Formats: sequence, C-alpha cells, structure tokens
Amino acid sequence: MKTLRFWPVAWTLAVFFAVVFTLDILLGALFPNWWVMQNLYELLLPGFTGIGWGAYFLGLVEIFISGILTAVLFVPIYNFFAGRAAESAEPAQPMTPGSEHH
Repeated sequence: MKTLRFWPVAWTLAVFFAVVFTLDILLGALFPNWWVMQNLYELLLPGFTGIGWGAYFLGLVEIFISGILTAVLFVPIYNFFAGRAAESAEPAQPMTPGSEHH
C-alpha cells in the first residue's frame, strides 16, 4: 500500500494556495472588475479587507495555514481509504513451476 506522507502534501498545498492567492490579488490590482475572488476571500479569511499590503500579508498567512489544515484532513482520509482498498485486494498468487507439462 502506498500511503501519503503528511509534510510533502502539506507544503505542496500551502504553497499552491499561496501562489493562487497571490495571482488573484495581482489580477484584482490590475483589473478593477476582478471582484469575485476578492469578495470570496473577504468572506472566508478573517480580517481580509481587500487590496492593500497589510491585507495581502494577512491573507497570505491565512491561506498558507489553510493549505496545511487541508493536508491535516486530506492525508489521513486518503491513507485510511488506501489501506482499506489494499486490504480488500486479493494477494497475488506466486508463480510456481507446474509439474503437469513434463
């Protein structure tokens, strides 16, 4: 059974969330009508109030932590179901030479 290790998944999700968040903030600064994600971040991230350096760094920390918390939930759930799938799979029969064809 192949299980996931926590820290590689946690770092991957945290950095991915941070990159996506940064790109959304940059698009919000460049295009004033890019308001959908800004409003969503204002709803989901406590203290995030829109475009500004303080709000950006606060949102970046919060989104990074949410990536780690996602891994806290995802990795054990994946490993649980991967373990159950491995238990239910039939073990492969070893190949032994047959004596019927001499």
